[in-house]
Amino acid sequence: MSLGYGGYMDLVADDGSTLMYTYCCYNINHTDYKKHMELADGEITISRNSLIEPEIHIKVKKKPNGRKCIVEKRVRQDVPLEYLIDSGKITVKNASNTWYTNPGGIDVIALKMLLKLFNEYQDTGNIPKHISLFS
Repeated sequence: MSLGYGGYMDLVADDGSTLMYTYCCYNINHTDYKKHMELADGEITISRNSLIEPEIHIKVKKKPNGRKCIVEKRVRQDVPLEYLIDSGKITVKNASNTWYTNPGGIDVIALKMLLKLFNEYQDTGNIPKHISLFS
């Protein structure tokens, strides 16, 4: 039985047009996973114009006391990660302790963290400074 896999990424640079993250991935099944947790040598760069904005639904809702209020709901949009990577809007330099890659040679943990980053951005509207993942 597998103990799990994890990773994290931290925002290190934001120049207004590009975001740069360093990331780390680790496999808890290995005995020396703690030293890999401290080694964040992978790099992810994201062009700001590739961030997908959510669809915003606004409606007027009537409360039980008769008053009306405006309710805003953010609906996530699909993120075409493969297209963004192929077009060069997202680049990934794999971490040194990458153990599993997709057919394109990109670290699977980095892809999962990218999806989590895009989802969090669509939910909150803010660029996250730290993303962590454990599965």
